[in-house]
Amino acid sequence: MDKIRNLLSRFPGWLFTVLTILIILWLTLMPDPLGDDAPSLFPGADKLVHAIMFGFLTTMIMLDRQRRNRWKELGGKFIIASALISSLFGILIEVLQLEMDMGRGFEVADMVADAVGSFLCAWCWKIFQGSWSKR
Repeated sequence: MDKIRNLLSRFPGWLFTVLTILIILWLTLMPDPLGDDAPSLFPGADKLVHAIMFGFLTTMIMLDRQRRNRWKELGGKFIIASALISSLFGILIEVLQLEMDMGRGFEVADMVADAVGSFLCAWCWKIFQGSWSKR
């Protein structure tokens, strides 16, 4: 575990969060980001993708914070704040899709999926962070 922590600690403390935000912006605001390469999945798969994307953002926010804090466990308030920030970012994305009118649709179900993914990852982080954190 120390080798992984040492490797991850070499990167700037904000890097993983910023990269994730940029990827989410590209995937959610571009009219057709994957073009013809977009896989056709089962009905409603986009909601699962939303949950994964915003859960991943929540995870990266917490990972970056923990790396900056020398791998000390994160408190519950920060964990909840991370999920809330990620969820609010999901709402902002939906509003931007509506306002930009570039072929992307505004969906409340997407916002719900974003929040579910965010809070689910936050809950998992809270439960399992003792496995890799320093006390």
